Amino acid sequence: MKTRSCESSQMNTGGSACKIDWGKVKGVILVEPGVKLPEDLTAEKMAELCHADRPNRIYPIFPICEYAKGGGEVQTSAVGYGPNLYNGLNAQTDTFTLQRFDEMLNAQLLKCADKEWDAYYWDSNMMLIGYNDGTDVLAGIPMSTVYPVSTPFSTSSAKSTMTVNLCHKDAEDSQKNFDYVKLDFNPTNAVKGLTEVMLVEKETGKYQVVETIGGYDRTPDLGNAIAEAAATVMDGATSASYENELITVVAGEGEIGMKSPSVLYENDIKWVECVKVVKLDKA
Repeated sequence: MKTRSCESSQMNTGGSACKIDWGKVKGVILVEPGVKLPEDLTAEKMAELCHADRPNRIYPIFPICEYAKGGGEVQTSAVGYGPNLYNGLNAQTDTFTLQRFDEMLNAQLLKCADKEWDAYYWDSNMMLIGYNDGTDVLAGIPMSTVYPVSTPFSTSSAKSTMTVNLCHKDAEDSQKNFDYVKLDFNPTNAVKGLTEVMLVEKETGKYQVVETIGGYDRTPDLGNAIAEAAATVMDGATSASYENELITVVAGEGEIGMKSPSVLYENDIKWVECVKVVKLDKA
């Protein structure tokens, strides 16, 4: 005869000798649903993952100066004149306050506000917080949406602010399967989000690298490295040179463009992704 047990009736009440200090959460890492950070994570690997091809890319958000939990509270209800009984948890949103308003991050989060994510958190004690999915590798916490709330400008009584809000897909499941691991490096010193840039043709065959939002010229930072590795990091180019804050491209076959961030990273061109090429208007 088969017998069964009820896991929900078994528990232990002892706590860890090394607990999470939620007041010290410093950053969030978003990943595509189902994507995991590797078990043998290092600072170098994390930086590489920031540049990985999608869907394996990671998206760090930091620095965080305050955490507030909203919801995720026990709900009880009674039937008739009976006692209150457990009825699950209400929806939970984790709200993280950034040190300052960031117009680029605000725009990117709004663009993807209808998208599901998995999320990891890290704290100043180098704890990586996530979700135990029953395997040996820590997973991200499933989120139904991630969205920003911002005050772009300072008022007479307060500085400009921005919060990032992460809505748990299943608050009860998140809390029951909460888990964390200790890192041997500080992610704050290893990761950074990519900035979207575009190649803008200023003269025939001569380009600048500028940020897509605001048009800040990044050519002085990146021009030499791009020119030196042009045949590897550019599409449609056989070589290039950098002079007077312009990249002069010797065209080959195909349209001029930039390779993926993973290729740029291998050639020491970091923390940018080229998403657009603006050709010179020849009219």
